[in-house]
Amino acid sequence: MNLDDLLQKSNGKLCVYQGLIAEADEPLSDRLTVVIPDMHLLEKKKTDDFWDNNPDHEQRFLSFLDFLVSLRNSEGPDLEIIQIGDLYDLWQARGDTNLISEAYPDILGNLDWLSPIYILGNHDFDLVKYYAGQTFGRKWRYFSPSQGKPRVIFEHGYQADFFNNSDKWSGTLGRGITQVLGMAEYLYPDVDVFLGSAWDSVSRTFTMYNGGLTPNTNPEGFNCHEYLNYYINLMEKYNRGDTSDQHDPTDLSLAVVGHTHLPRLAKKFINDRAYFLLDCGSWVNGGHEIGVIAGKHMAICQWG
Repeated sequence: MNLDDLLQKSNGKLCVYQGLIAEADEPLSDRLTVVIPDMHLLEKKKTDDFWDNNPDHEQRFLSFLDFLVSLRNSEGPDLEIIQIGDLYDLWQARGDTNLISEAYPDILGNLDWLSPIYILGNHDFDLVKYYAGQTFGRKWRYFSPSQGKPRVIFEHGYQADFFNNSDKWSGTLGRGITQVLGMAEYLYPDVDVFLGSAWDSVSRTFTMYNGGLTPNTNPEGFNCHEYLNYYINLMEKYNRGDTSDQHDPTDLSLAVVGHTHLPRLAKKFINDRAYFLLDCGSWVNGGHEIGVIAGKHMAICQWG
């Protein structure tokens, strides 16, 4: 199924977000791939940014899951579904995942029925950290092949983030700050929205002065992304076979992430080769974006 077929099959519920669509030189995947970004499920309390005190947000996601179920029934193994991390927000959870499961039985039940590939994010990293030897079916990263070679790498994206990389001291500091803000949310529930808006302003300024192209000035819709060079370097390492976990030759040209909650599509040429970074957005505070890879095409789509 190509991207146009997917949009048509949604009966107008799915659309390309702000023109963020691109075409690679070669096919990126042998299957239709749908990527669900950050959800940060909690217990439907003040700090639950997915719920956001609005039952319509849950219903909208359930309608999206109904669409995925229909796709699974029609496409079978030709449909690949990836949840790219931070399904749970265990940094702000009152208890373990049982309380979250009790709050969202329909969402989690339908997701499990769809058998997505779950990737670990920094907010649900504790699923591994506190359960020795268990990953609950989650992966650190995942590769999607085309014509026998991996062409796309999927990671949550915290690995490229100075203040969220759990393997570094800076990530420990970032987690501490986040937990303090989580407690502040009980007194002022919109503190995360306020700070998020402030960070968006900083990001836009950074982009403008970093030589980036925004969708307003570039008809292709590409813009700058602070993680782009990190993931180009990572893809080139895998393509050279210069990594400790690589077993098969790769031909990576696309990295797909979540984490930032900002839907973006970035492109850069290195030695006449195009590399792409697809940042899938989020389902937090009313967001409803997904990443889509179909043949040569990649796009950020939005569910209405």
